[in-house]
Amino acid sequence: MSNSSASQNSFLKSLFFGQIREEYIFPYPKPGAETSETVGMIVDSIDKFGKDIVKSAEWDDLAAMPIEVVRQMAEMGLTGLAVKEEFGGLGLPQSGYARVMQQIASLDGSLAVTLGAHQSIGYKCLLLFGNDEQKKKYLPKLATGEMIAAFCLTEPSSGSDAASIQTRAELSADGKYYTLTGNKLWITNGEIAQFLTVFAKTEVVENGEKKDKVTCFIVEAPAEGVSAGAREHKLGIRASWTNAIHLDKVKVPVENIVGGVGYGFKVAMGILNHGRLGLAAGCVGVAKNAIKASIEHANEREQFKKKIGDFGMIKEKIARMVMNNYAAESMVYMTTSLIDRGDMDYSMESAAAKVFCSEMLWETVDENVQIWAGNGFMKEYPYERWLRDARINRIFEGTNEILRAFVALSGMQGPGQELSGLAKAIQHPLKGLGVVTDYATRKVKQNVFGEAITKAHPRLKKLAGFLEEYTVELSQHTETLLKRHGKEIHLKQFAQKRIADVVIDLYAMYCVLSRVTAAIEANGEEKTEMEIAIAEAFFSKANRRIRGNFKAMSRNEDELMKYIAEKSYELGHYPFDVFKS
Repeated sequence: MSNSSASQNSFLKSLFFGQIREEYIFPYPKPGAETSETVGMIVDSIDKFGKDIVKSAEWDDLAAMPIEVVRQMAEMGLTGLAVKEEFGGLGLPQSGYARVMQQIASLDGSLAVTLGAHQSIGYKCLLLFGNDEQKKKYLPKLATGEMIAAFCLTEPSSGSDAASIQTRAELSADGKYYTLTGNKLWITNGEIAQFLTVFAKTEVVENGEKKDKVTCFIVEAPAEGVSAGAREHKLGIRASWTNAIHLDKVKVPVENIVGGVGYGFKVAMGILNHGRLGLAAGCVGVAKNAIKASIEHANEREQFKKKIGDFGMIKEKIARMVMNNYAAESMVYMTTSLIDRGDMDYSMESAAAKVFCSEMLWETVDENVQIWAGNGFMKEYPYERWLRDARINRIFEGTNEILRAFVALSGMQGPGQELSGLAKAIQHPLKGLGVVTDYATRKVKQNVFGEAITKAHPRLKKLAGFLEEYTVELSQHTETLLKRHGKEIHLKQFAQKRIADVVIDLYAMYCVLSRVTAAIEANGEEKTEMEIAIAEAFFSKANRRIRGNFKAMSRNEDELMKYIAEKSYELGHYPFDVFKS
């Protein structure tokens, strides 16, 4: 194993070197007894809460939910799920937290967004980067819901490009406080929050040179200079609070800096990498609702003297929905287990899970509407609302386009550094002999012997073989792209998307392989027939997608697509009309 690859504490980053780190994903993680018991009790209370309190259709029509609902959730302990017990929380590991968010999302999208914005990202800065004094001061109030949190990053001119924010923080002459001025856009919980995680540009000095870098601040509300705009009217999650936050010369003590001056970008990315799993788990919860509703209708609705569930096209839809949700669920709880280990880089896995789960949910709720047909389109039923609520997930917490670019570029960074080091070593053969030897040895091993998966169940040997082959092929295509484009690879988004889609599919396949292996080992093949069928069907479909993406690395229509887009930009509209010459 080369030094560059050995240092990667990430399953997916290792794949880019053509290496399979089985110890990271086998055996499939199983929650501890204590966590399972606690989560089980919470899930039961959430279901009862849903039957007694949640009025989704009414809230959606009004575009509002009563603030009392948030207080009731706080009384149930749902506002401090991951906060340690010493600060008044439930102290759940990330896997337990995700399972609870899955259940909350299955009740109501607006409810899940409100709670997720509070703790998945709102005060996550404290859990990940806060110092002892900050935790003691704020976490007890946040855990009990006395304070509600909001995450303030997005601005009118800054969305996915977090480094381009315009909000500024100026240090006072006595060095005791910063003055923040700027505007934040589309802030969930903005209207009801008393704890704002705010990101602003600050001036720092590095190597004697002044620079602007992002810093993370805790801003309490209400406070002089802090105001919330009118509630936004949205396509979905209409009952959640979404507002602009205006900061006009707001004084913030230096003690409220989280993570250090100039380290705000690292804090923001850490929060989002962690928080995406709550969103992904929520997608799984809603998809389960849609699958249940689709099966119900397929079993009851009759056309042409047959239940519609007997028709092949409906069977295909149901099977695909079940299969994809199984893969999504497998990814979520594999990734949360990596977080719970405490020694892993899970940034790429988190991004891959968010992309897969959000797109899985969109397809699932869309197909549910199709199965319910006309009824699915009517507000009398919840299905059109599920569709509207689901749409935001492909935008929230990093658009899926940005996350695809992140997955591809993060994965290629290690091999890129290795190739750069190799080039330097070749120029200085005496000094670089070890680097060249390590690289050559690994490549010979991969090309001659390939990579081996030893922990998968023998019943799944054929499926494991696909992954062994594709892992090596991913490494080869990565090197080809890096050699072709060099440092310009960050501009080649057609290639990035293909690489990312391959990696996302591979991660889903590995998670399914591990989970089904665990199921067979625990229950035997006979009792695991459905899961084996899901694995085989999912691998078959993913196999076709991966082969298509690999083939398109060298044979594609990219230049034609660029030309069509650029010509359309030039014209400013769709230029064709059958009735005009």
